[in-house]
Amino acid sequence: MKVLKLAKWLDEKNVAFIISSFGIAIILLWIGLFKFTPTESNGIAGLVKNSPFLSWMYSIFSITTTSAIIGVMEITAALAILAGNFLPRVGFWGSLLCVVIFFVTSTFFLTTPETIARVDGVWAPSGTGSFLIKDISILGASLFLLSHFAKKVTVSAN
Repeated sequence: MKVLKLAKWLDEKNVAFIISSFGIAIILLWIGLFKFTPTESNGIAGLVKNSPFLSWMYSIFSITTTSAIIGVMEITAALAILAGNFLPRVGFWGSLLCVVIFFVTSTFFLTTPETIARVDGVWAPSGTGSFLIKDISILGASLFLLSHFAKKVTVSAN
C-alpha cells in the first residue's frame, strides 16, 4: 500500500521528530519572549496564582519577575531542543525541561477556576480551558522528543 510506504519514508526521514522539535521550539521561543511583556505577565497571573507548583513564586517575586523567570525557562528549553540536533545530550536536557514546563501548564486546566463551562447543555472547555488543553498534546510531543534524544545519547555513549 502507498500509505504504508509513505509512513515508512516519514519514519526513515525522522519527519515527526523534525516537525515536533521545530514546532515546540517555535512555540517556546514565542511564548517565552512574550513573558517579558506586561500583557503576558498579567495574563498568566491567574494561572500561576492557582498552581500548586508555581504559586509560591509570587511570595518571593513580583508578577513581572515571575513571568520573566518562566520565560527564561521556556527560551532555554527551546534553544536546547534546537541544539539537540547537533548535541543530543543538550536536546535531552532541553526536552526534559520541556516535559516539566508542559506538565505544569497542563495542570493549569485542573487548578484554574472556570476552565470548563456548560455551553448549550454540554460541558466544554471555556476560553481559558480551550487555550490550556492544547498543552496536553504538547506534553506528549515533549515526551516523544525526550525519548528520541535519550536514544541518541544512549547510542553515542556505546
